[in-house]
Amino acid sequence: MTAQWRVEPAEWGSPDGAECLRIRMEVFVTEQGVPVEMETDDIDPIAYHVLARGADGWAAGTGRLYPDATDPATAHIGRMAVRRRARASGCGAAIMQALLMEARRRGFRRVVLSAQTHAQGFYARFGFKPFGEIYPDCNIPHIDMEAQL
Repeated sequence: MTAQWRVEPAEWGSPDGAECLRIRMEVFVTEQGVPVEMETDDIDPIAYHVLARGADGWAAGTGRLYPDATDPATAHIGRMAVRRRARASGCGAAIMQALLMEARRRGFRRVVLSAQTHAQGFYARFGFKPFGEIYPDCNIPHIDMEAQL
């Protein structure tokens, strides 16, 4: 599938924010078996969310960015989710580029994320390097990764 992706901010309490949540529920809860009560958290209302849409307006993916609670130079990227039919189409890359651009715009010098281990190669393309040990998160192997901006 080839498409041009439009990635725009999505306010959590808006219809676009609701679409971000639908995508996350589809990918994480339905496909990957994450418990529904684990999919949202106290960060969602304060995070910067993005929503990727195809040329036809179809909502295909989402991700979020938020500041680290203890280090003002560090941001976190998380809840990266792309619907199945949009995978391997550049949608995830468009989301990541938008989130990294926003992190730079906000003056962060470092970005960290918790990657599902099968996605390490994807994040490495954007300069992320693993650190620490592999650990389970909702029974899915994860590893922490970081990139300097």
